[in-house]
Amino acid sequence: MVTVWPRRLALVVAPVHGESFASWVDRMALRNACPPWAMVEALGLDVATSSDVRSLAYGVVAMPETCRAIEAATGVSSEVVRGMHLEVFDGSVLDLAGVRVGDKESVRRAEGREWVQFFGSRVCPTCLVASGGVWLAWWKLGWAAVCPTHRTLLVDLCPRCRVSVRRGPAGQPARLSRSRMPAPLRCGALLSGVVCDQPIPQISTGVVSDKLADQQQLVLAVATRRRSALIAGQVVSASQWFAVLKATALLIRLGVPEVLPLLDTTLDGQGALAAEAGGQRWNRAGSVGRFGMAPRTALVAAGLLAVALEVAAAESESELVARLMPLAAAGRMQWKQRRPDLLTLVALPSVFTAALDAVLGGQARRQ
Repeated sequence: MVTVWPRRLALVVAPVHGESFASWVDRMALRNACPPWAMVEALGLDVATSSDVRSLAYGVVAMPETCRAIEAATGVSSEVVRGMHLEVFDGSVLDLAGVRVGDKESVRRAEGREWVQFFGSRVCPTCLVASGGVWLAWWKLGWAAVCPTHRTLLVDLCPRCRVSVRRGPAGQPARLSRSRMPAPLRCGALLSGVVCDQPIPQISTGVVSDKLADQQQLVLAVATRRRSALIAGQVVSASQWFAVLKATALLIRLGVPEVLPLLDTTLDGQGALAAEAGGQRWNRAGSVGRFGMAPRTALVAAGLLAVALEVAAAESESELVARLMPLAAAGRMQWKQRRPDLLTLVALPSVFTAALDAVLGGQARRQ
C-alpha cells in the first residue's frame, strides 16, 4: 500500500521549545489564515468530522505515522512533533500507557486518573504576551502552579467566564472550529455557544516566593528527566518520585483542617486547600481514591507542592520519617475512615513505603 503524504505547506511556523501541539496548530492556522480544523486536516490528521477531535487524543499522544505526516507537510521533525504532545511526560509525571488514538474512552479514563488537563490549561500571562501567544505543554500538568521565570502564580480560572481557560462547553474538550480563527491571547473557553474573549494579559496574578519558584523548576527538571530524582538520599525513578509527591499530597488532604497550621503556605493557599478538601469526593475503590483528584487550582497546587517537596527533600530515612510524622498524625483519623489503597497498588519506592509504615504504625499496607 502506497502512503499518501499531505502536500508540503508553504507557510510554516517554527515550534517553540516546550510548546503544546494545540498552541502550534493555532499559530500555524493564523499564519495560513485558516481555521484550526482546516489546519489540522492540512497537516494530515484524520478529522473527517468535527466530533472526531475528542477521540484523536489531540495533543496527548501521537501515532508515528501522524508525526511523519506532519513532518512531510511542515519539515518539522517527528521527534519535535512528538515533543509537543503530553506523551513527552509519559513515564515521569504522567502514565499514558493506556491512551489509544481513536479510543475516546481511554482518553477519558486517563484524564480522570492523571494529574493533567488534556484539553484545558493554566497559563502565565506574562509569558504568553512575551512569546506572542505560545502556550507551553507543562502548563497542563496538575503540578503546574507557578511560573519559575516571572515568579508568579499561574492563572487557571478566567475572571469573566469563571471556568478553566481553553476549556470547551460544560468542561468538555473544545472541538476544532471550521470557521473561527484562533485567538491565542484570549481565554477561548466555550459556554452556551459563545466564546469567552477575555484578554489573558489583563488577568492579574500574585507574586510567589523565590523558594516556591525554584521548587517548580525542580518539578519540571524531574518531569523532563533533566535531573535525577532522590528520596531520602536514594535514586528513584521519576515516576516513583512523583508518586511520592502524590502520596504526600493525599496525606495533607486527609489531615485538613488539622494539618493547615503545619503547612508552609499562605493563608489564601490554606483556605483554598481547605475549600477543595471540603468538597472533595473520595472514591476508595478507584484511582482517584488512591491519589485524590488533581489540584483544581494553581493556588492549591502551590500549597501541596511546597509541602510535598519538603518531604521529598529529606536526605535520610530518619529525616523522611520525621517530616512525615506530623502530616500522618494530623490525618490519622481520616486515614482510618477512608482507607485509601494507594500504597498497595502504586509503584512507590521502598524507602518511602517503609517510612509510611513507621509513621502510620503498619496502616500503610491496609487493604
